Amino acid sequence: YPLCALPPTTKQWYQRRVHGESNTGATVMDLKFFSFWIFLLSCSSGILGGDLSLYEYFQGDGINEGLTANGDEFKLNGKDLKILSGSLHYFRVHPSFWKTRLQQYKAAGLNTVDVYVPWNLHEPQRGEFDFGGGSSQFSPFLNLTLFLEMIREEDMFALLRPGPYICGEWEFGGLPSWLLHDHPMYFRSSFGPYQERAEILLHEIISRVKHLQFYTESGSKGGPLIMTQIENEFGNYGYGDHPRDKEHLKFLKSVLRQEGIETLLFTSDTPTLTGDWGNIDYELMTANFKWKSLEELERLKEIRPNAPILVSEFWPGWFDHWFEPNHEILSEEDFRGILGNIFNFNGSVNFYMFHGGTNFAFMNGANVIGFGGAEVAPNYEADVTSYDYDAPLTESGHYTAKYNATAEMIAAYDPLYDLLSHPPRPAIAPASTYSDVTFTEFIPYWDIIEKIPEQFREVLAKPTPMEKLDINNGNGQSYGYIVYRKTLPLLPGMVLKIRGHPRDLVQVMINGVEVNPPVLTVGDLMKNFGSFGLRDAEFELLSHLDGCEAGCTLDLMVENLGRANFGSPHNFQQLKGLWEGDVLLDDQPLDDWEHIAVEMKPEWLATLDNWQPYSLEDNLHFGPRLLKGTLTVDVPTPENGLLPDTFFDYDCDEGCMDWKHGAVFVNGFNIGRYHQAGPQKSLYIPGPLLHQGENTIIVFENYLGSDVMKFTNIPNYGVPVTQV
Repeated sequence: YPLCALPPTTKQWYQRRVHGESNTGATVMDLKFFSFWIFLLSCSSGILGGDLSLYEYFQGDGINEGLTANGDEFKLNGKDLKILSGSLHYFRVHPSFWKTRLQQYKAAGLNTVDVYVPWNLHEPQRGEFDFGGGSSQFSPFLNLTLFLEMIREEDMFALLRPGPYICGEWEFGGLPSWLLHDHPMYFRSSFGPYQERAEILLHEIISRVKHLQFYTESGSKGGPLIMTQIENEFGNYGYGDHPRDKEHLKFLKSVLRQEGIETLLFTSDTPTLTGDWGNIDYELMTANFKWKSLEELERLKEIRPNAPILVSEFWPGWFDHWFEPNHEILSEEDFRGILGNIFNFNGSVNFYMFHGGTNFAFMNGANVIGFGGAEVAPNYEADVTSYDYDAPLTESGHYTAKYNATAEMIAAYDPLYDLLSHPPRPAIAPASTYSDVTFTEFIPYWDIIEKIPEQFREVLAKPTPMEKLDINNGNGQSYGYIVYRKTLPLLPGMVLKIRGHPRDLVQVMINGVEVNPPVLTVGDLMKNFGSFGLRDAEFELLSHLDGCEAGCTLDLMVENLGRANFGSPHNFQQLKGLWEGDVLLDDQPLDDWEHIAVEMKPEWLATLDNWQPYSLEDNLHFGPRLLKGTLTVDVPTPENGLLPDTFFDYDCDEGCMDWKHGAVFVNGFNIGRYHQAGPQKSLYIPGPLLHQGENTIIVFENYLGSDVMKFTNIPNYGVPVTQV
């Protein structure tokens, strides 16, 4: 999209969003006359304001103290600072885009970047740490030190949120699933085994970043780190107004200090809901909100009258769940109103998110439906793959009307704006529509399971969750699918029953053929056997039973759709698979199940050698399968060496609707899940994952699939709606 051209109106909502229109379709051209000329001047000159860098101004003749929060203003090295920050999750953004995204933040007038640290990526197995040197697909994303150094290079500060729990609509709130392997485990508490592992994690993180603090008495100075969070939304972690486990917060604070963190510490919660229940020792208390901004700001000031205001999470959009009817957004008008209220309170702000990115692989979070321990059917909803968030920068990094509004309002609000230099906005290349992929090879379900090595198989008396399996060096299974297999006589009319809820999605196979109906719509959630929404569900076996009097293989394949990242303490005891009760056949419990872990890791996919010629016409029955095809890229390579982004379109008119539900791997990289239930109907493929020539596309499709994959340059997140 041209950097300085005022874009034209188009028919697509996404294009309206990027080009500055509201969700109603009316063009938002009500910027003030002054703002219009600010925009033109920024385009023509590239830089507004003075010549000083942020660090030149705040370092001055020397650094004598860090960030303080006394009175109405933050002070850094004794000088007033309005914190104007945006969250950027390095693990949701391809590293090739880090520098550009940071430059986009800086060009909007932001001076700080908010950084979450996900425990489950940095310690995927107990005692195995990955900060960029590992072998997983995420390893190139995990050089935290490099990311913070890059923030410094782009002339911004950093707020560090090291966990151990981060929420963030990320799988299990960033907690590693191997913590569930041992029982009992009490998360986010003073429980010794949990705190022991949390302390080890914080040591690993802090040892890599403590030299990057802006000020330390011990000598390290001039780095980007100015604030550190103790824990995340801890006031919400409990029941009603019962006291929270503040001893755990004190423990985390002591670990941060002992390991060498000397920055200002803070906590974050929603003041009208939980007051200061998640705060200790009168450390800086901050606010998280979207709606009722005035009430939240007033309540924060009431609780902390002698401290500056920081909205640590202003939510400029929201996230979506599979099976929801719409893509949730926040209008530009409401965005401006909320930000204006924060500025009218002389507040500092962090936009959560300023750029959302993507829940690659199986790392999306989920939510328990309900509040305060009371749950509502279907009890659970998994987050979609896109984390676009309706943020000021789109999932693929394009500018929006909210970005323009942010730049305009910061320029008018920041007292230092005219003193400091401001770079031009980086140009962002448009996405591309690549040629179709034809799928010529496949592996049917039965042959997929036959390729699972023996070390990922285990016979246990009762159905056991994936986390409890004795695999991966005693860490259990974290993600993917688990198959419960048993060979036994089966007769028409027999009734299969799963006690409790399956966690999460079950497909019933007899000799490798699926026999239960798929879960494709919101109506299926409370009707079709295998849905997580049903408790103690029953299914009558009627088909594909020829010859089963002597014995057939019954498989129950269960997909982990993502662990909830937010909830009450009991919600964190969320094991995946079948475990809440027996599996029964005609009311008789079935024991001695073979458990088969189907982790669907890219390195395992690369070893498969039993591909067969594929014909869609011969495979129109429902059932899991792997499909393989080739995307041929033959386009001019841009100067930066990165090919254009694109989007897998599974909502087009020709064949796309046959893509029901599954996951896509591009050159061995799992870009995430898709589902016809929506609202999301496209999957983002970052250009850096592609190369000139032949690119291998593999799809694990749960139900059907097509023989053609189509691409689009316009994402489809569903019909937008503003929800209050």
